[in-house]
Amino acid sequence: MTARTFLALDIDESIRRALVAAAGRLAHRGANFRATGVDNLHVTLSFLGDVTDGLLAEVCSQAGAVAAAVEPFDFGVKGTVCVPPQGQLRMVWVGVADPTGRLAKLQAMLSDALAALGLRTEERGFRPHITLARIKYAADPNQFRQAAEELAGADFGTQHAGELVVYTSRLTSSGPVYTAVARPKLGRDRGGQAFPL
Repeated sequence: MTARTFLALDIDESIRRALVAAAGRLAHRGANFRATGVDNLHVTLSFLGDVTDGLLAEVCSQAGAVAAAVEPFDFGVKGTVCVPPQGQLRMVWVGVADPTGRLAKLQAMLSDALAALGLRTEERGFRPHITLARIKYAADPNQFRQAAEELAGADFGTQHAGELVVYTSRLTSSGPVYTAVARPKLGRDRGGQAFPL
């Protein structure tokens, strides 16, 4: 069997609630969108697509090895960005600030480790973000962009990253359902092996 798989950093509930409130402020502002569910807000480091059960165990093992090599760090969750910045709207992102550089290091090491397993990696440059909403239709893109611009300077908080999460995803009529299959600890936060839960 196969499962849609991705690796991510989780977000604390207080920040997730603030992001949901921000999405609420964008409702009825010129676009019809589906906000990301409060339990599904995260920073994606690598999306792998469909992965077989046998390979998933290898992904978890590699995730554990990489996590152990990167010390825990903090990152900022700040501002909203429309994607793309011009033309037809597709998404609204929340920015992620990486003052220590460890988030980028973690993602690069993961990319190398997963490529060694024969898994595809993102070819575009890594731009850490949290997907706040996906736009279905924008009747007035300019009005929506203006509303999002009002949140461009918003500071949603500082997040501690102490673990990496390997998720599988199942698509349903009400949206994706994510299941954590491994939670390897970063660096000194490490409490054990990164075998599936």
